[in-house]
Amino acid sequence: MAEFSNPLALPDELTLLLHKDNGSYYVSTNPNTATAAAEVGELALRDRVELVGTAVRLVDDGSSGLPWMDRLLADFQAMSGRENHPVELSWWLPTHTNAFVTHRTVLVEHGLLRRERRKFLGVLPDDRYYPDRTVREALLTELHQVASNERPIDGRLALLSALVYRSGLIYVLGFDRAQRTRLKSIAETEDLSNTVGAAVAAMLVAITTVPAIIVSTGG
Repeated sequence: MAEFSNPLALPDELTLLLHKDNGSYYVSTNPNTATAAAEVGELALRDRVELVGTAVRLVDDGSSGLPWMDRLLADFQAMSGRENHPVELSWWLPTHTNAFVTHRTVLVEHGLLRRERRKFLGVLPDDRYYPDRTVREALLTELHQVASNERPIDGRLALLSALVYRSGLIYVLGFDRAQRTRLKSIAETEDLSNTVGAAVAAMLVAITTVPAIIVSTGG
């Protein structure tokens, strides 16, 4: 079972999977929503938030060392107020409109997306972002191993599997029917036993209950 060095957070991983080898990406009706959900998933992995149904309550707003995460924690703190009210994901996700671009920038900075500046008709920006094939394929291999019951599942892979299923990427990343069924069962928290913590299990439920984002093959 091959391992690979992975410097990425969950939303970075999802953003990498959203990019195609031709420099475009899988287009959704709101491309930010799945990435924003991955951001909250990363907060859950790090025990920074707890889930109350489909709402998020801030637990730890200390510095993370990641600019995007510190901004997000500050935003949740501001929205929660002094009484630390939970923030409803079904309301917040559609309003968080820069997640995809933020994590595309992170990937460029890590050298995992190569940006090629272009203009459509010589006027409109039409930049292409080419993914590092080795890292992207290693990430896909992990997911296919999970989907084939060949790899133990942990909190990160459970959340990434659920996001791939909920976003519709499951239909464009080469999963067969049996593998799609397995990822669906993970997203719906079936047969996970004690392999993920309570915060991750609650996040899986939240991801399942918010409106799905359907990814098309445009772009």
